Amino acid sequence: MGFHMSKCRLQSHGQGFSLVELLVALVFTGVLMAGMAVVFKTSLTTFVTSGEVISSSRRNRMAGDLLYDDIHNAGMYLFDLSTPPPVMPSNPPFYILPNQPVENASTTPGNDDPQTADEVYFYQDDPLPFEGKLVVPGSSAPKSASELVLADSAPAATDLTYTIDCTNLAYAKNVKVGQSLVFKDFFESVYITTIASVPTDQYVTVTLGPDPKASVTGRGYTGNPLKARHLAGTGIVFLRLGQMVRYRIRMVQLDPLGGRIPCLVRDQGDYGGTFVPTTTDVITENVSGFRVAISANSGQNWVGGTDLSATPPVPKSGYSNWASIRSDLDAQLATTSTSGKSVGRVGFTTTEGNDHWFRSIPVLVRTDITTRTATKRSEFSNTPTTSTAYREQTQTLVFVPRHFGLSMK
Repeated sequence: MGFHMSKCRLQSHGQGFSLVELLVALVFTGVLMAGMAVVFKTSLTTFVTSGEVISSSRRNRMAGDLLYDDIHNAGMYLFDLSTPPPVMPSNPPFYILPNQPVENASTTPGNDDPQTADEVYFYQDDPLPFEGKLVVPGSSAPKSASELVLADSAPAATDLTYTIDCTNLAYAKNVKVGQSLVFKDFFESVYITTIASVPTDQYVTVTLGPDPKASVTGRGYTGNPLKARHLAGTGIVFLRLGQMVRYRIRMVQLDPLGGRIPCLVRDQGDYGGTFVPTTTDVITENVSGFRVAISANSGQNWVGGTDLSATPPVPKSGYSNWASIRSDLDAQLATTSTSGKSVGRVGFTTTEGNDHWFRSIPVLVRTDITTRTATKRSEFSNTPTTSTAYREQTQTLVFVPRHFGLSMK
């Protein structure tokens, strides 16, 4: 009996683990889990930070693409180039304002938000991205093409209301009072004074009248706007004439519960003595730097913009206004090369005395757009154990706007 009980106790002891064995296993498991936690945290941090850097790069490319397309429209005048529009000295049709205070920027030390950035302004005639077709050409009977050419007398007042097929409702709703339209059968630009009602389908009915901006845009009429009646079915081009566009950085509160974010914004409004925007669009967010420079000697030297030789890059010194930039641009144009020829085109070695100088003088335009990650992280800091920072990326675009260098003479 005693032997049997001893055997049973031996068997019971052999089926489990001792306390020492459990403690050893627990220590090894803890070490393994700690190692796995470190690997997991590193992988997660890499995933998050890489995603933020890629997102910043994507915003940079998107901002550059939109800016590239838009500045190519700078100096686009949709009228007889022998009579360019008058220029108001306080608001020239192309200029750069360097080192302007960023609107709504915080002055709290250490917030890393941009305090200054460049602003670029340019004039353009802006065609809407669709065309219409004339459905009802006024109350009088339409004339033939030959009669249109020979017509000298202005149509009656009853001929000033037209119904236009814009092909869909979304396009019809984009037709606004203050825009102009061009009849493709006679190619005259006419101002829209009233719209009958808010469109409910693809058709819009407009009434035409004197253009209050005729002296600014160089198009349209101050009296009875039409020279001739127009044919049903003729094409209609819609235009926003005499537009001024501005690109700049502005602190914008995108989240009602959050703080302001530096954004690259695009403002647009009618051209006048002072720039008053009527529309503002956020191009992209988390933009910490925007600099614009120009060059008349094929990029050998840049006027304004960023000093790319500095680490980190900083705004070029010595430029406080457009006059200082234009003065250095004139100095480039007046410089002679080793062959004895001036940098500028023959007869165009200065911008002075020519309000539309950019139409005759091709220059390179360079934009430096710096975007940053959405969050400050220790991984992006030079001293990661004691501070956090943003990761920034700068994209530089160099191009000749397609309407620059096209002489109006």
